[in-house]
Amino acid sequence: MAGKMSRNKGQRGEREVIKLLQPIVDRSFQRFKLEPPCLQRNLLQAHTGGHDVFGLDWLALEVKYQETVNLSPWWQQTLRQSGGVKIPVLIWRKSRMPWRVRMYGHVDEVKTVVDIDLPPFLEWMETRLCTILHAGES
Repeated sequence: MAGKMSRNKGQRGEREVIKLLQPIVDRSFQRFKLEPPCLQRNLLQAHTGGHDVFGLDWLALEVKYQETVNLSPWWQQTLRQSGGVKIPVLIWRKSRMPWRVRMYGHVDEVKTVVDIDLPPFLEWMETRLCTILHAGES
């Protein structure tokens, strides 16, 4: 029973993250008069692998909604799921806590792993998405 409850919690977390990201995707694509993609959960991830949320070809998004925080193994999974090609992003939280984000950032021009709150990530995502769309690389 615990496995099913954990799986359901993970699915709720994925849906919650999609609900947070989809308006940014919609707004960014509409700004360039393009049809926005629909972000969706990877329903086959347990069987075929891959990151948790599909819809943006450049982003490998892994979502964790669990009470026991295991950042190191979660981050390693996120890196594997990115295939070294997509930008790896881990969004995680515990119950009654805000979402947090682990991703690569730059400190004094040095690429490093950073942990940030959700609002700065959402701002970064919109800026990055608009840059990609402006360059015609969607």
